[in-house]
Amino acid sequence: MNDYENNEINKAIDSISLDELINVTQHLIQIPSVNPPGLECKVGRYVKNYLEHKGIKTEIQKVMPGRFNVIAKLRGKGEARPILFSSHMDVVPVSSYEAKRWRFDPFAGQINDGYIYGRGAADAKGGLAAAMVALCTLHESNIKPKGDVILAATVDEENLMTGAKKLIENPILADVERAVCCEPTNLELKICSKGRMWAEVTVYGQTAHASVKSAGSNAIYRALRLMNEMETHSFSHKKHPSLGETFWQTTMIHGGGASGIIPDNCTLNVDVRLVPGQTHNDIWKEMKVIFDTIKKDIPDFHADINEIERREPWEISSDDKLVRTMVKSCSMVDVPIIYSGYIATAECTIYKRMGIEGMIFGPGKLQDNAYKENERVAIEELLKAAQVYLATMLNWE
Repeated sequence: MNDYENNEINKAIDSISLDELINVTQHLIQIPSVNPPGLECKVGRYVKNYLEHKGIKTEIQKVMPGRFNVIAKLRGKGEARPILFSSHMDVVPVSSYEAKRWRFDPFAGQINDGYIYGRGAADAKGGLAAAMVALCTLHESNIKPKGDVILAATVDEENLMTGAKKLIENPILADVERAVCCEPTNLELKICSKGRMWAEVTVYGQTAHASVKSAGSNAIYRALRLMNEMETHSFSHKKHPSLGETFWQTTMIHGGGASGIIPDNCTLNVDVRLVPGQTHNDIWKEMKVIFDTIKKDIPDFHADINEIERREPWEISSDDKLVRTMVKSCSMVDVPIIYSGYIATAECTIYKRMGIEGMIFGPGKLQDNAYKENERVAIEELLKAAQVYLATMLNWE
């Protein structure tokens, strides 16, 4: 790329309006789009109206009743394959207990000490706002990128990622080669991610009248034995240098039908986080090994595994052209180059299913802010993210 092109990119970067970026972020936060139950439609209408007011054509992709993705495309010169920027519109709820710990109304978008506070500020309305403003600034700059730039605002990322799963069915992604998920990374380049799956593991027993001591076979006690075995289990895999180890945890439990009856079933919700190199089938094989171990003490022990969701772990080479493009873009706006792994999951895992490699980059701190009181995003990070997004749209080739 010659000096003239670099100068044009720098001019576009400098033209990003911080006031507009703050305003868009606040507006997104001020529309509660909690999931469950899935109230993204008002945010979707805001995103659509904002982009179309700026002269960017959008389309609505219905996902579920009252819930839809918003997809925008800015046409390029056709000299490069399209690139996708993706962020979600839903946020997790604020419980009544959590609300008491907030400094401000979680849906006010309050500014304080250089931060914007609110549910979704970090995960991931800050990233969505930065991508929206970057795309519109690019459009207004009259500089045509080498390839089409697609922006997708999706629903249901916080649950089953139904929006992303529907998006990959859309022909608009047919030629997309790479994707940037605008999740909170503290402006680090996330080039690998843990996978995730969860299942209902139901342990069975035998009912009896609770007035008789030790009657029946208490499924809750058997489930407790299973949980204890799970807690001490070591997975047979090699730790990942950035993501650490695979592990599982019980996140919900339900058992019994009435207070006076020995329960004959108890269901555990088991959440599993996998590192690259392990498959979902590997995990359930190890679970069945535990079942066999328990059967040595409890011959009639029986349990079923009902897998609910699976998301594969992934990794992209630091030498991939998307990573190189992002590195160049970060360097242009003085963002330190830090490679790291993403311990949660993002929609990149869904896009990979159709051959779209991706990475994660965005404003906000996942571990410090997301899913908890006083969620916030630094205004300085918002601006840097928007600048990197815009530079990437223009550097992509």
